[in-house]
Amino acid sequence: MSSIEKKELIVEIAKLIESDKDAVPMDLSILEYMREDELISILKNLYRSKESRSQENEAWFDELCQK
Repeated sequence: MSSIEKKELIVEIAKLIESDKDAVPMDLSILEYMREDELISILKNLYRSKESRSQENEAWFDELCQK
């Protein structure tokens, strides 16, 4: 994996962490030392979390609109 691809993964992870109020705060500099498979795993988990939040928000919004 090139350093550019790794940097792109890290940037994407950072954006997802910022948007997730439930994400565990971490020093993003440690991501530089992780392997590609570890970064991809983190990214997948963050996307799953984002999807769950989207579904929860949609359900809340639907309930709010019914009132």
